[in-house]
Amino acid sequence: MSDRLSLILTRRRRLAPAVVELTLEAEGGTPLPPAPPGAHLELELPGGLTRHYSLLDDGADGRYRLGVLREPDSRGGSAFLADQAPEGLALAASTPRDRFPLDEGGHRQVLIGGGIGITPLVAMARRLCQLDTIPEVHYLVRREEDAAFADTLAALLPEGALHLHVSARSGRVDLAALAGEVDAATRIHACGPEGLLAALEAEAEAEAWPAGCLRLERFRGTTPDATPRDGRCEIVLARSGRTLTLAADESLLDGLSRAGVAPPTLCGEGACGTCACGVIEGAVEHRDVLQDDAEKAANDTLYACVSRPAGARLVLDL
Repeated sequence: MSDRLSLILTRRRRLAPAVVELTLEAEGGTPLPPAPPGAHLELELPGGLTRHYSLLDDGADGRYRLGVLREPDSRGGSAFLADQAPEGLALAASTPRDRFPLDEGGHRQVLIGGGIGITPLVAMARRLCQLDTIPEVHYLVRREEDAAFADTLAALLPEGALHLHVSARSGRVDLAALAGEVDAATRIHACGPEGLLAALEAEAEAEAWPAGCLRLERFRGTTPDATPRDGRCEIVLARSGRTLTLAADESLLDGLSRAGVAPPTLCGEGACGTCACGVIEGAVEHRDVLQDDAEKAANDTLYACVSRPAGARLVLDL
C-alpha cells in the first residue's frame, strides 16, 4: 500500500477566532487508512511546504478531520489552510503517522491539552470512551471563545469528565492539583505549548511520578545549536561504504547533505521524526523531543536535524 494519499478538502469550518476544522476525504471516495488516536497527517501544501496536523478522529467514516490554529507568525502553512484553502482543493498527504501513541493500559487516564494541543486528545478521548475507560480531560485555554473543541468533547464525555480551564478568568492552572495522585496505573497524555509541558515534566520529577506515566507531544523541538564543536568528527556510513569528515562548525544534517545521503527532514527541530537514522557505534548528543531518557541512553536512533556527534567517530546505518 502506498504511504501517500490523495485527499480533497470537503469542508472548512471556523470553530473559534483563530481555529478552523478541516474535513478531508479520499479522492474518488475510497476508504481511508485507519488512524490510531494521537496520529497526524503530513500535508503537502502549495509552495513546497509540508506541515503536520493532528487528527481528531480515526477516519472510519471515510473522513479525516483536523484542527488548525491560524498562527500569527505563520510561515505559510496555517495561514493558507485557515484563510485561503478553498473547499474542493486537492491535497497530497502521508498516511497517518503516530508519534504520540495512546497507552490504553492505565486504569486512570488523564488528558491535558493546551490550546490547539487538544486535537490529538479528542481522538484519544473518543477511543477511551469506546473502551469504557472514561478519561479526565483538562482543556486549557486563554479565553472561553478559544475552546474550539469544547462542544465536541462535551458530546463525547459524560458529565464531570471535561474540565475547561480559562486562564483569563481563573488564572494559571494548578498542575499538581490537576494531576492529582499519580501512581503506576495512571497515564497522563499531554500536548500543548512548551511552558505547559515543561511544567508537567518538572512536576513529574519533583513528585517522582512512576516512569512511563507521563507522555507528551510537543509542537516544536529544540532548534539546532550553532555552537561549533571542538575538532572534527569522522562519520562512517555503513550501508554506503563511505566515510566523511564533519567540520567543527558543521551540523550533522549539513554534512550528510553535502555527501548526498541526508534523510528527508520536515520540522528541522527534532519533533517530527522524519529524519531518523540508525546509530551503530559512537556517542551522540541527542537533542530531539521524541525519545525519552531510556531511548536516548539506548543510543540506537538519532534525529539528524538536531542531534550531533559527541565524539570523534560516529557510525550510522546509512
